[in-house]
Amino acid sequence: MSHIVGLDPSLTSCGIAILGRDGDETVVRKLRSPGHRSVNAKDWRERWHRVVTQSRFVLQALPSDIDLVVVEDMPSHQKPQPALGDRWALWFGLCTELDARGIPVAVCNPATREKWATGKVVRGLSDDVRKARVTTAVREQWPGVQVANHDCADALTLAAMGALKLGWTLPFEIKDRHHEGLTHVAWPKEMRRA
Repeated sequence: MSHIVGLDPSLTSCGIAILGRDGDETVVRKLRSPGHRSVNAKDWRERWHRVVTQSRFVLQALPSDIDLVVVEDMPSHQKPQPALGDRWALWFGLCTELDARGIPVAVCNPATREKWATGKVVRGLSDDVRKARVTTAVREQWPGVQVANHDCADALTLAAMGALKLGWTLPFEIKDRHHEGLTHVAWPKEMRRA
């Protein structure tokens, strides 16, 4: 059996979507958002432990037979936020470990992910409104799947992008924007085709 994983890395609520196959049908095997809720780390040691603990949570949630992981890139221009360096450490730690395990990793820009899910990126809206738009679109694309929050919606979108790239059938109508969006993802040179 093979799997495609979508990851939306976060220290407090990391979106993880794992897709598998049931015959020719693509199914959601796991959709969750584990997190390390301690947001106000008091010292460097506590911050290190937070990053390592979250990395372990995420990596332990993954199956051993992964064909591809699609991970959301860290935004290039982002307003200063607490723990931004810690978020980068988590992102690089996860990607480095996946690569060390020989798992192909693709990287997708957040705007590409948003457009793939909703059809367009609407600038000027609050982050909460943009996240809600993606969550609504993903729930419509995957009827019957419990999409608990925007982190799961983002991860499921990323996994679906990987599935389309590898030729898997998806449960919704594939539009031109879906194929176009794949051209904006940094795909690994070697990928296994299931």
